[in-house]
Amino acid sequence: MEKPTFLQQEATEAQRRDIINRAYASGEAQGAIITDNARAAYNRYIAGDITLEQAVDLAMSIYPKPAAQS
Repeated sequence: MEKPTFLQQEATEAQRRDIINRAYASGEAQGAIITDNARAAYNRYIAGDITLEQAVDLAMSIYPKPAAQS
């Protein structure tokens, strides 16, 4: 699998780590619990293996999708 391309503000591992640390702090301040599954997904983003969008999708995949309304 090819590594993703990142924006300038998330180009380095340190920048990606800072983004995630700020997201953790914001979420925890609002009462969010960061699961091991979420941490593993975000660690893959920090390492540069996946995009932030992919990490969020993986982190949220443990929650059931709401049924479509008709």
